[in-house]
Amino acid sequence: MLARIFSTIVLWTLTITVIVYARALGWTAIVGLLSAAALWESCQIMRKMGFNPMSKAAQTINAAVFVCVYAFPYIGVSSFSSGAMAFAASIAILSLSIVRNPFNEFAGKSFFPTLAALVCIPFMLQWYAVLGVQLQTAQSPFTGIILAVWILSAAKFSDVGAYVVGCAFGRHKMAPSISPQKSWEGAVSGIISSAVISAAIAWGFADILPVSFNPVSAAIGGSIIGAIGIVSDLLESVFKRRAKVKDSGAVIPGIGGALDLADSLILSAPAGVIILAVIL
Repeated sequence: MLARIFSTIVLWTLTITVIVYARALGWTAIVGLLSAAALWESCQIMRKMGFNPMSKAAQTINAAVFVCVYAFPYIGVSSFSSGAMAFAASIAILSLSIVRNPFNEFAGKSFFPTLAALVCIPFMLQWYAVLGVQLQTAQSPFTGIILAVWILSAAKFSDVGAYVVGCAFGRHKMAPSISPQKSWEGAVSGIISSAVISAAIAWGFADILPVSFNPVSAAIGGSIIGAIGIVSDLLESVFKRRAKVKDSGAVIPGIGGALDLADSLILSAPAGVIILAVIL
């Protein structure tokens, strides 16, 4: 528990420092690096499952997506489409690798596992960077970053709230065959935690956020994201259990690896963007 709290404090401190000094560029770099690390770990896990993903190609595509998200707006292309365009173009090029012989083991053991990892990690996580870059306003360069952090916070506080309450009071297991520690009591607490932190963010940064993004709308949206974050976390647990691994890595004390850190963020990213489209 103490190691997890310490790691959380350190990660948030580093993130805030980079955002303050490097703004959208720093935020994009943070998300891109998290995506790259989680992608690398997912490829390592796939190898334990008997697959052979193309790690170098995957990392190249990951870098291309985040570079385009940040750079394309300077040539008049919206970040909302630039990352998706880079992803689609990269996958089209990568697909040429199976055209010569699409029915050998390469397609099933290398191409499709690589494609799955790319869809689940950089394509999803790039939406956090998109918000940070695209929603900068004349009022503040941090508006989009705060909205992206809102999604991230709603997802992660759901995880933290569920963990704390679930360990102390959890009695009714949610999915014992997938994640024995997760309970319905913890899930409810996690969703409430997501709503509370969401309302706090909307209230604390009201001066630079859109008027429609008020504490009530933020709390409702945050509770939805919190619930989706729990599902996203469970799906990552299924992935690890199929490979018979407990944690995706050991680089973050008390948390595990980058994929363990990003698990609840993966499905939360597109969900959060959709919710913002409704609220704003």
